[in-house]
Amino acid sequence: MHLNEEGNRLLSEVIASALFGKPVAASSELDALRDAVIDKDYAWNNRYRARDGNDVWGGRSTLAFVDGQTNAEVLQHEQTMFDVMTANRDKRVWALAQGRDFQVDDSDVPKPVVVKSNVGGGSKSSSAQKEGRLDYVTGEEGIKHMAVPKGFQVNLFADESRFPELVNPVQMQVDTKGRIWAAVWPTYPKWEPLKEMKDALVILHDDDKDGRADRVTEFARVQNPLGFEFWNGGVIVTSAPDLLFLKDTDGDDVADVREVILQGLDFADTHHGANNLIYGPDGGIYWQSGVFMVHNHEHPWGPSLQAEASAMYRFDPRRFTIAMHAANSPNPHGISFDRWGYHYATDGTGGRAYQVRPEGNGFKMHELLKKEVRPVTSSEVLSSTHFPDEMQGDFLICNVIGFLGIKHYHLDRNAETGAVWGEPAGAELSVNTVNADGTTTPDSSRGLLMSGDKNFRPSDIVFGEDGALYFSDWHNVIIGHMQHNVRDPNRDHLHGRIYRMIYPSRPLQKPVAIDGQPIAALLDNLKHPTDSVRQRTRVELSELPTDEVIAAVKEWVKQFDPNKKEDAHALIEALWVYQQHNVRNVELLGQLLKSPEPHARIAATTAQHLWFNVESTMHGGVIGGELTESTEKSGILSDTPDLTTIRVATVPERLMYDVKELSVKAGKKIKLTFANPDFMPHNFLIVNPGKADDVAMKAIALGARGFELGFIPESPDILWHTKLLDHGQEEVLEFTAPEKPGDYPYVCSFPGHHIIMRGVMKVK
Repeated sequence: MHLNEEGNRLLSEVIASALFGKPVAASSELDALRDAVIDKDYAWNNRYRARDGNDVWGGRSTLAFVDGQTNAEVLQHEQTMFDVMTANRDKRVWALAQGRDFQVDDSDVPKPVVVKSNVGGGSKSSSAQKEGRLDYVTGEEGIKHMAVPKGFQVNLFADESRFPELVNPVQMQVDTKGRIWAAVWPTYPKWEPLKEMKDALVILHDDDKDGRADRVTEFARVQNPLGFEFWNGGVIVTSAPDLLFLKDTDGDDVADVREVILQGLDFADTHHGANNLIYGPDGGIYWQSGVFMVHNHEHPWGPSLQAEASAMYRFDPRRFTIAMHAANSPNPHGISFDRWGYHYATDGTGGRAYQVRPEGNGFKMHELLKKEVRPVTSSEVLSSTHFPDEMQGDFLICNVIGFLGIKHYHLDRNAETGAVWGEPAGAELSVNTVNADGTTTPDSSRGLLMSGDKNFRPSDIVFGEDGALYFSDWHNVIIGHMQHNVRDPNRDHLHGRIYRMIYPSRPLQKPVAIDGQPIAALLDNLKHPTDSVRQRTRVELSELPTDEVIAAVKEWVKQFDPNKKEDAHALIEALWVYQQHNVRNVELLGQLLKSPEPHARIAATTAQHLWFNVESTMHGGVIGGELTESTEKSGILSDTPDLTTIRVATVPERLMYDVKELSVKAGKKIKLTFANPDFMPHNFLIVNPGKADDVAMKAIALGARGFELGFIPESPDILWHTKLLDHGQEEVLEFTAPEKPGDYPYVCSFPGHHIIMRGVMKVK
């Protein structure tokens, strides 16, 4: 349970009343005292739970730089600084509690250890080849160092000269109003005592729609905001050890709701932490996290997750479930989905790119393309009506050392197997790289964009409301984390840019109304050809009542024919809306599993895998509030010479029978009661040995007629069966066991259930 501000207030009243033996009200008169406690806690928390602890005490704390100075020597001293800052703030807490005022004075805090920069070869770990130049160019000048394919242009959308808040942008997103947001991280790699903590989420407003930001709003201060995503009318953002939900409720673009919705994110190495949050079409919030991390998450609907893997994780914000989705090592950054829900990931350190596909009871990374560059900061699927048609669906990768720019790959999607493979695309680009000593070296490579400015560090890419490609520039002379002291004075905390790429010979993408639109209009947006429009529409739908959304979707899908290839994508979008709201429409799933569009079948198979394989193993949790235990005994209840009495029931929300195996005598009379306490309809079929899958596929083929027939197809292999039973119903089967010994499967033939909802009656 994660208490919000009101929950903390109420709990404080309970604690205070117990301590003082009389009722205590947490009134607004105590706000100043509470603010003082929070201020103290901030210093104490950063001392007790030191961010980037691997550099403070761990394996990288012993790394030595100029004059043998180590990270430990510098950062452990900072811990003593936090001790004094905490003590100073404690004095103010006690003074306010006694009705006195007190001004915090940090003049007695020890001065930080002086660190010499190793940039330019000052120690063995520094490399002028990887480092940038201490002579920074302006944002406008940076464009002169860029090369792009013929027909494309780049303009400066925003930079630190106009917006000092825009420092070290690490991720961007586009909200439902079409505005560019950025997570800025000026305190990277970690906040330094006595300095202002200015990490934040900021909104960059292009009021006149000319492709240049006009103003900036700080939405919220968030320490180490490695990743964020919009959901439920607000923003989910990482601030280890917490996953936060922030929301503006009064329309001023400043967060006034701040709630912890998940805890246990590790921060032993801040740049390996949970990053690049993406709202998947299935309703999960995805992120990746790297090495040195030990995550420990608890949630109310299943077992806790304790993970040390460098991997992709999936969080369900409706159910608060968390799962390790697929392994990816060692330092993964970058997640994207395409039109059909094909899922992609990149690894920062290794530079590898993957397709994420169902396998076993989970998902696995499969090689997407041959690695050309490293390290990779992010990736994106190209989808924009403004860009050339032949580029749609291609794959883009940001790289920040060696090749400084955006790589471009064409993806071939095998609709029969679901496998995707990429090959290099784009133009041959040439730049003159400016070296540390001012000389230039010609360089060329293939891609979408390349820069000769060695401080150019593209950190993220998104397609804007106008269809232009926006790319953020971390812009720093230093990019290595372990090659330089954490407090190297040349780590830049002043620069940051966002650029905009357009293709002038094609019109910009027309804005689509999303924010505040009625459900019917939002559902029609799901027909839009551009991925980002549909993605932002899903975000808008996430904040609307589930019953209203699902009711509207049920009507909306009636206009589409599941037997028409051209209607398949709209129906997949509808299935994803059901997934996003944790409502299982197995009838729609069954239709899409036999769609004439093979990509739709692949997408439906992935949805089926999540529902019936991943979630059934508890890897994805179960629907909160609907898990109940049967109070009645199941199995063989009695066994007399004349009759064997059996009971089999369903396990609520687990898509399982509570008895997986029965043993009966050949030719014996059987009385079997099938009970369904689950909230979904189920039936119970006993079939000939080896025929469970054949019968189940015939049930799926019934299509819309299935409900009329209880999904019981015509088949000589069905020996006995019940009707399709709803929640709370029971039915009794009376029969004589087969004379022939063998393993006779029993199965639920409701579409999709047969995969895991089965057992065996052993006849001996």
